[in-house]
Amino acid sequence: MPPRSPNRKSRLQSSTTNQMGQRSDSGGIDIPLNWLKSGIGVLLLPCCIIATQSFLSAFGETSAKTLLIRSAEIWFFFIGVLLWLIYFIGLPRPLYLYVLGHELTHAVFVLLCGGKISEFKVKSGGGHIVTNKNNVMISLSPYFIPFYSVIVIGIFGIIGFFVDGLFEYHPNVLLWGRIGFSWSWVLYMSIGITWCFHLTFTSWMITKNQPDLKQNGTFFSLVLIYFINLIILSGILIIVSNEVSLTGFVQSLINNGINLFQWVSGFFKK
Repeated sequence: MPPRSPNRKSRLQSSTTNQMGQRSDSGGIDIPLNWLKSGIGVLLLPCCIIATQSFLSAFGETSAKTLLIRSAEIWFFFIGVLLWLIYFIGLPRPLYLYVLGHELTHAVFVLLCGGKISEFKVKSGGGHIVTNKNNVMISLSPYFIPFYSVIVIGIFGIIGFFVDGLFEYHPNVLLWGRIGFSWSWVLYMSIGITWCFHLTFTSWMITKNQPDLKQNGTFFSLVLIYFINLIILSGILIIVSNEVSLTGFVQSLINNGINLFQWVSGFFKK
């Protein structure tokens, strides 16, 4: 039986939390904020469908060549994913580490949005921050920003800036000169571990009645979280794959969008 999820007490104090039911000073028609967000969520659904089609198409083009033959980095990425899944399923889950990354992501986005933090609390049973500013990005950022992956990339980026040839392949350096080594393998395995850490905890926690999701409307929040995570995953695929380019992926998005529009138009003409 899995351990209980952290009972996170969200205290992102902001005027936006009370916008529902406010009256318009201009005398116009008032639309509850969560209704508006739900409408945006519905409009985002076609974007999710289009992005999903493009990602699956790009992944299919990549898997036969890059995954199986050319890219050791992708192999090490999936080794990292597998290692984390074994840990997540079979060992006690590091709840404190998750809560720390969750609240730090909130805090970083508060600062980026010009807000101030008056209280920051983290423990394995839950955590919260108190701030004078809140918006959708601040509330939902921990669900689509893989905090520890960003830290890993930042660390390797800084080291690579000072160390020439850090990610080059060095033959015959391990096991008494029998096999080679590249620090890029460590980087991609670390990204695999931390990104899967983000994905598993995010998937697990969104089923636990998180206040962050309710605050912005659960439907809108889930659609936005899925869409942004998919875009980030597509970006990773573009970076590591030799067969998928940014321009090719964008063209795939456009083509799939046109196809979806034509299908919908044909459906309503029947």
